[in-house]
Order: sequence, then C-alpha cells, then structure tokens
Amino acid sequence: MTVKINQDINTVVKSLKANHFDIVEFVKDADSVVKAVLDIIPFEAKVDIGGSMTLRQIGLRDMLTGRGIKVIGVPGYETNNSGEQGDILLSSSNAVTLDGKLVNVDGVGNRVAKMVFGPKKVILIIGQNKIVSNVDEATDRIKNVIAPYHGMNLGRTVGLKIPCAADGRCHDCKSPQRICNITTIIHRKPVMTEYVIFIVGQDLGLGWDPHWPEVRKKRISSAYLAAWQKEMASLPPPPSK
Repeated sequence: MTVKINQDINTVVKSLKANHFDIVEFVKDADSVVKAVLDIIPFEAKVDIGGSMTLRQIGLRDMLTGRGIKVIGVPGYETNNSGEQGDILLSSSNAVTLDGKLVNVDGVGNRVAKMVFGPKKVILIIGQNKIVSNVDEATDRIKNVIAPYHGMNLGRTVGLKIPCAADGRCHDCKSPQRICNITTIIHRKPVMTEYVIFIVGQDLGLGWDPHWPEVRKKRISSAYLAAWQKEMASLPPPPSK
C-alpha cells in the first residue's frame, strides 16, 4: 500500500470508531478478512447475504454453507422475500467516507434496509478502493462508475434494458428496471444494531476513482467480472413468481 492509502485507511478506521460503530478493524487482505469473519460467526447463526460483489469475489458464502451455517436468500437473487429474518447481515458498502459515513445505493432495497434495521448484527467488508473523501464524491462514484459499469454487465449477461446498460453513463433514468432507486447515508451507528466493520488493505468489489492508473482500474474490473462469471455459472433458475 502507498503512504496515501495507509493514511486514508487509518483515518477511516478512526472516524468509524468515533461514529460509534462497535468494532472497526483493519485487515491486510482477503484471506485475513475471511478468517476474521468466520471466527465471529457462530455455527448456529442464520446469515443473510446482501448482494455484494465483494462477498462473491472472496468466496465467503460458499465457505459459510460448507461449514453448515444457514445462509438465507437464493444465490444471485438475494432479496430474501421469504420473511425469514437472519441473525446476521453480511455485506459490503458502495463507499465509506473519510469522516466515517457509509453510502449505499440499491435497486430493490433489501441490502440497505437491513443495514439500518433488522438483523442483530451487521458485518461489512469494505475494500480500500471504496474509500472516498466525502458524501459528494461517494455519490459521484456510484452514479458515474459503479452503477453504469454494473448496469453494462447486467445488460450483457441478463439482458437488463436500462440506459446505463447501453452506454455506461448515468441518465438518472425513469426505467422500471432502474438499479439505483434508494440511497442511504449512515452517518452514525444505528442505535439498535451491532456493527462489525472490516476495512481491507486490498481492492475488493466494484469501484474506483476515474483518475486512478488504468492498470489498477483494470485489475478491479477484471476481478469483478471473474466473480460475476463464476456466479452466473452456478446460478439457479430465478424463483417462480
């Protein structure tokens, strides 16, 4: 890691703690965060998986089910409309600001709703590439990098027909298939929810600064696409309506 990344990670960890999130830890890489998460999830827990490329990338869902831990939600369609409540929500965040705010955009709302209220514990795994200066930068990154890139991939793989899937640009569209309908900013820890946040010294999931070197952006996008392709290969048919 560069000196700047180190400084940003230290700042984010201190800010999240100052914002009363219960446990905030830095871990050096994906292997370390997998071990840390598995160490704190009891075998009898019911774990709700929020739609997250980070989790798909590091393989945590498969490791949980391999241990016999109950994972709620259908892989690839993690909306969990069954009404069953998990003890733990395991997810990531679209962005985390230097002053310790969590910024997220969702199409369905299942992920962001549960991050705010519901499960007793929320565990978030946030790669260093998700760190931004402030809420404005987070919103800009989500609108102009994350959502359009994800939209283009959904257009190619599942035929989603939204403007950003066609050209990779946010149109603030009114499409019924729009993937960014709800925005949440968690300024401080929600009062009744326990939080464990791992800031990882590795790029994980989708998101980058457009000004970063092309080699870094390519590495992030390639890892995202590899995880997505693996997910699609194992995807069951969509639940019947």
